[in-house]
Amino acid sequence: MTGPFPDWIYRQSAILPFRRKSSRSRGRDLEVLLVSTRDGKRWTFPKGIVEPGMSDVASATKEAWEEAGVRGPVGEAPLGAYSRKKWGGRCRVTLFAMAVEEAPEDWPECGFRKRAWLSLEEASTRLRHKGLREILTDVPEKLAAMPLVHLSVAAPRLIYLFRHAKSSWADPLLADHERPLAPRGQKACAAMARYFRVGDIKPELVVCSTAARTRETLAAVRPVFGEEVSVQFDHALYLNEAWLHLELLRCQPEALRQVMVIGHNPGLEDFAALLVGSGDPAARARMGEKFPTAALAILVHRGRGWGDLAPGSCELHSFVVPRDLDQGEARKAAIRSSKLSGSLS
Repeated sequence: MTGPFPDWIYRQSAILPFRRKSSRSRGRDLEVLLVSTRDGKRWTFPKGIVEPGMSDVASATKEAWEEAGVRGPVGEAPLGAYSRKKWGGRCRVTLFAMAVEEAPEDWPECGFRKRAWLSLEEASTRLRHKGLREILTDVPEKLAAMPLVHLSVAAPRLIYLFRHAKSSWADPLLADHERPLAPRGQKACAAMARYFRVGDIKPELVVCSTAARTRETLAAVRPVFGEEVSVQFDHALYLNEAWLHLELLRCQPEALRQVMVIGHNPGLEDFAALLVGSGDPAARARMGEKFPTAALAILVHRGRGWGDLAPGSCELHSFVVPRDLDQGEARKAAIRSSKLSGSLS
């Protein structure tokens, strides 16, 4: 266990953008590009969590465009790796190189980031992380021997299957459709919202059942998604048929890349079992055993479009339940694991 969040959160990749002032350069006039952090307090290389369904280098290449506005061929072999403390654990960051061919003045995050082309020596003085500075010491030699390729970085489609949080049975006369969340459910929503925020889980579209408990679940996490998210309420999700879930997604527009479905069991659980044909074995086993309230399954769909969705066509990236995110329970589990390892050694 890396920290209080799932291990995939702590796997990151980064890009070292570089250029040479002369085609005959042997490294003496090599420059690298640093970007400011969102708060403007530090300089770093563009980096981020390795996105579901993407390789380390492809995800880093995508970050290079979004954070620094640069494109170009990359080295598929890493320059090195370092670790850093974050989110109550330790992230491992793998660094790749990019020969910058394009650097327009307008890029996705230009409104709150700055760029600076610097020599390796100057860059080293601005970087706080010792491990990152150490990687820079032999960058010229590594770049001289490194083949560079243009990568396709189109992200696969992602499906987030999110079961509503625990509902209340306090009023026996209340219709099932109108039952609200229980206090336990509200607490679980808060934990999942933190997970969504850290993991940068931001669907473009949320399709939600019309039931009160699914609406309240959505309301609790929606602020994390931002104003751009679209929401559709569909009573078919309350009817709990897996094939209705499938038809609902198969008719989505091709331009859509990430969709979240907030629904109920047994329909949501059956739908997940229907779609998943590969993925992490441990996550598949957990999901197959039980799909509890407020659980989230992230599925990767690599088809040409939503119309290609079919039984077994998706890969299960991860499966998380609220108790996985309980920091106290996570620490206890880590201690138990450490004691068990010690007793077996």
